[in-house]
Amino acid sequence: MNVKHLAEAVILQSIEDLWNEDRREECITFFSGEDFRTCAEIAGIDISDQIKILSLLGDSLKNINKPVKPKKKVAYKYISPQTEIRELVRT
Repeated sequence: MNVKHLAEAVILQSIEDLWNEDRREECITFFSGEDFRTCAEIAGIDISDQIKILSLLGDSLKNINKPVKPKKKVAYKYISPQTEIRELVRT
């Protein structure tokens, strides 16, 4: 494994660890500091792609802490013939 692959692996592992609550702060520090820029440079990721990565991660992090809205229950009055047959077969 060469240094480029190692730098890519560090970045990918840090992205994965963002979804681990115990590691999230450490990863945010990595991506907001010089370490990410150094690894990205070694991995051959140019500045515009670094910005894209950070933008995507920022958008994803905003959605991590949003509460999940419960889905509304929908009652249908129409019962399809296939559903009726399935219900008859089950009983």
